[in-house]
Amino acid sequence: MPVIVAGDLNVVERGHQPPHKVFGAWEYAFCDSFQATNLTDVFRHLHPDKTAHSWYGLTGAGFRFDHVFVSTPHAAHVAACDYHQQAREAGLTDHAVMTLRLGLPAHPKHVKGCGCPLTAYSHTV
Repeated sequence: MPVIVAGDLNVVERGHQPPHKVFGAWEYAFCDSFQATNLTDVFRHLHPDKTAHSWYGLTGAGFRFDHVFVSTPHAAHVAACDYHQQAREAGLTDHAVMTLRLGLPAHPKHVKGCGCPLTAYSHTV
């Protein structure tokens, strides 16, 4: 079953442009911990070289504070992950909307004792 962690984490990845001068080592370590626990930053997975920002400060500097991570085995099923600036630009929020589209395969038929957490909610064959 896929694991998805998403939200405004208020951290940026190492090497973020522009650099965030007030971040300490523990904040970068927090961001790194997702990969260490077998989670993939899907935006970066799909857009390895793209500079994108989800929040802009009063000076106009942008930062990618909002993230979506999925369990690494499921990263291959990510169809799209993007930031959309329209709501932020309209003043409805101070963050961009982030969307994720997954193309997960259908679960095979459940059999008694398969160990799947969905077994209790499905028919056995």
